[in-house]
Amino acid sequence: MSLKIPEKNIINPVDSKMGNELKRAGNKISKKTDKDNDDKVIYDKVTIEKLKEKSDRAYQNLRNIVEELLRKQGLSFKRLEQEKELEIKIDDETRAKAKEAIEEGGEYSAEAVSDRIVDFAKAISGGDKEKFDLLKDAIEEGFEQARDAFGGELPELSNRTYDLVMEKLENWKMDEQEKIDTNMDSNTGE
Repeated sequence: MSLKIPEKNIINPVDSKMGNELKRAGNKISKKTDKDNDDKVIYDKVTIEKLKEKSDRAYQNLRNIVEELLRKQGLSFKRLEQEKELEIKIDDETRAKAKEAIEEGGEYSAEAVSDRIVDFAKAISGGDKEKFDLLKDAIEEGFEQARDAFGGELPELSNRTYDLVMEKLENWKMDEQEKIDTNMDSNTGE
């Protein structure tokens, strides 16, 4: 089995291809000029940094689990890169840790990952819901790239994460619309 764990956190939206899409989107929407205040977007840099730190911790935890598994078998990431056909046995302890990480409440559960993605999208947009389509397109592109990396089909957990991300994005967008609708209703006496 060939396994490659990258040195860099590709799961972190800031460092991933999806993150690059969002950063490009962020660069487009964050153009700040003194002449044109209409383009001014204020980023929630504190939230972005917290999300990056949280994602980095989760990634490091996952990397540590795999590293420990390899160490127990006299292997290393470097050796895996050099020898493409090594057999890796997943022991019960590692299997349990991985299962815990993706189950409800785990660092890599669909709920937790979708929260990080949506929180990052909201933070990088400065909470500007007019950037909804741009953010959604970037996230869809990121999932498409992941799908390609998996040979055209994502694992069920990733599909569930995608569904939750899209649902949460829609809820974020609709929350503003509901406020507008409620405000209009109260102004018209309905």
